[in-house]
Amino acid sequence: MTQTADEIIIGAVTRRSFIKVACGTLLGGATLCALGPLYAAQIEPHWIEIIRLNINLPGLPEALDGLTIAQLSDFHLGPYVNREYIRQSVELANGLGADINVLTGDFVYSSARYSHACAQELALLRARYGTYAVLGNHDIWTNADEVANNLSQAGIIVLRDEKFSLDLDDTRLWILGTEDTGHTGGFFSDFRKMWQTSADRLATLLDGIPSAEPRLLLVHNPDFTEMLPEGRIDLALCGHTHGGQIRLPLLGSPIVPSCFGQKYAAGLVSGPRTITYVNRGIGLIPPPVRFNCRPEITLLHLKSG
Repeated sequence: MTQTADEIIIGAVTRRSFIKVACGTLLGGATLCALGPLYAAQIEPHWIEIIRLNINLPGLPEALDGLTIAQLSDFHLGPYVNREYIRQSVELANGLGADINVLTGDFVYSSARYSHACAQELALLRARYGTYAVLGNHDIWTNADEVANNLSQAGIIVLRDEKFSLDLDDTRLWILGTEDTGHTGGFFSDFRKMWQTSADRLATLLDGIPSAEPRLLLVHNPDFTEMLPEGRIDLALCGHTHGGQIRLPLLGSPIVPSCFGQKYAAGLVSGPRTITYVNRGIGLIPPPVRFNCRPEITLLHLKSG
């Protein structure tokens, strides 16, 4: 039987048993303090949250009203994320029954050799109209061609500054993929210079798409949505920032790898040119902990707005 997000077993500890232990030691301050690091390192990093979200898109053709997209991001298979966890993520995503799966980058951490095992697990993803992916900065930093080839051999359509048209009920949905450059954070002026070629390529991809046909952009780094070229993008789906992995009450995330701080940490953002959704990701990078920032699979329901 397919597990739910709250039922995934983490070692010998489940969410339910952890809460039972925590409540039973509430009066033991030292014990409770000891459980905090345990929770951040062993419980929350594997406690996947399913986010269901309606996205209203003005001008969306009636035939696409209700179309569902499952988004997974930032797997980071490697020293801190194992293959079994990727498999559990795939099982959860398949349980959503999405029309389309999208994968918004960072399949590996530290070495592209992990991409073969990651691709084998992701090959089990199921969706009515297929699975589409773009590469992230960690894929670029290791070996972009190796990562992309392994994903393609697994039946995943990898968009490397490319577009793909889906024919759906007498209308078309365009999926555009912008590949990461590997340049992150810092000053946006520097970011813009490093990503300008990507913006020019996206402008070329947008040329020739009929004005009435909706366009979905996949790009790993959400900062790119601040410099989109002329031409309509209806929705951008991104990852990269992990929600900061640690989110403090009232203060937010102390560290977000973005030129815009908290703006693109996670969730739905109204950018200067389009609506952007930033997924918190499945995996981890150092420090390998999560606190108040659970890993995420997103199910987006497109609505005519």
